[in-house]
Amino acid sequence: MSRQKPVVGVSEAVTLLFVVISAKIFLTQSIFLYHRGMNAAWVIPIVLMFVGLAGVLLLVALLNRFPGRDLVQVGEELTGPYINFFFGLFYLAVFVLGAGFTLRAISEHMVAGFFPDTPISLVAGSFILATMVVSYLGLEAVVRTARLLVGILLATGLALVALTAPLWSFASLFPIWGAGPLELFKGVLENTGVYVSILLLGIIYPFLPGNTGKKIGFWGVGITGIISLLGVLVPILVFTYPTVTELTLPSFEMARIINIGRFGQRMEVVFLPMWVFANMIYLSASLYGGAAVLCRLCALDDYRPFVLSMGVFITVVAFITQNAPQATYWYQDYIIRYSFAILTGIVLLLLSVAYLKSRGGGRGA
Repeated sequence: MSRQKPVVGVSEAVTLLFVVISAKIFLTQSIFLYHRGMNAAWVIPIVLMFVGLAGVLLLVALLNRFPGRDLVQVGEELTGPYINFFFGLFYLAVFVLGAGFTLRAISEHMVAGFFPDTPISLVAGSFILATMVVSYLGLEAVVRTARLLVGILLATGLALVALTAPLWSFASLFPIWGAGPLELFKGVLENTGVYVSILLLGIIYPFLPGNTGKKIGFWGVGITGIISLLGVLVPILVFTYPTVTELTLPSFEMARIINIGRFGQRMEVVFLPMWVFANMIYLSASLYGGAAVLCRLCALDDYRPFVLSMGVFITVVAFITQNAPQATYWYQDYIIRYSFAILTGIVLLLLSVAYLKSRGGGRGA
């Protein structure tokens, strides 16, 4: 895919997968869980984690049949270039739309919270330019940037949770089932797309060491499940339901109300790296993933000529929306609600074709 095949370690791949999937909880996506699950919304991330693990099992079962190939190449071998072209468009849409809506949301939140006199175009341009540089330098640059910054992300995130502990009210968790099991089940179905980012595992699979795809997927999804549980549960404990549904950015509001004596107030700027780094890694990985898909669809060996075009596509998507709330709702409606089901359908179809071909003596047996 590039002139020199990158090498990605197990811990680096786990870190990348964890950050890419969990970056959504640092924005507004958890609000949709509160609307459906009420004070029991924290149950939804637990169930979603098992949905993500099932998706990893299916994806790895397919990729293990074709060592050294990524999901796009596997699709072309099993279904041919024409059908696989539509699969590739779906992969591309996941990366471009997800990154575009995220770019708009994080840029607007940065302007509203930290840089009120700065034009949003300058903030968004800074984000996209920085992430284009990282993704242009290659997969190794993306994963090692994630590996370097994950310590800061975890430290600031856990500090945010710990510092709000005096404000927790466990009475807000009752009634324990919230709106009821049926509404929680609907909440799970409507948010499965949170784990569509396991698609990235299918793109970087040829660069992973040995037969470690399942291990990487399980650790990445498992850690994400725990962090997502905290990201949904702690705002309920702090703000209680239904107040938590009225917050635009729960993690930001939690940072604002931390009070450590006279001089330990308005500490949200301390947690700025958490929002910036998590979303920059997500954008870099999406840029790389989209460029890699285009590279495969065009039957080229080097993804780098497509990095600039991916940056343009993502910026266009970001500014199609009128504001951050619209970007968040569109992300929920067009990516989160249906994308995981579509990805699962594609993987099941490819597994079925591989099975039928293997019975006929073809590859993938």
